[in-house]
Amino acid sequence: MSPRDFARLAWLNRHLPGVWTSTRRRRRILFLALAAPGFLAVFGTTYHHNFFVMLAGFALFGAAVAFRAVSEPLFVQAASDDLLPSPHSASHKDSPDA
Repeated sequence: MSPRDFARLAWLNRHLPGVWTSTRRRRRILFLALAAPGFLAVFGTTYHHNFFVMLAGFALFGAAVAFRAVSEPLFVQAASDDLLPSPHSASHKDSPDA
């Protein structure tokens, strides 16, 4: 892991609770929680009545997708380098399909 990636990972670990980022499944739930307001703004409003709410929804959803695209490779690399402590016992594996 490069020093730049390590600095990004340290920043994420400082700003996000460890419980949210400890497993792949929890990170996906975090992504869904971040994406939900934008998704609801886009698909919960009628387009012809409030165009700016739809645009804000796309921006929020895009931000959640960008956050996931940037942060997930860092967490996967840190897990493979054993930089993050495992929250589970050795008998419990987090499935890659989670």
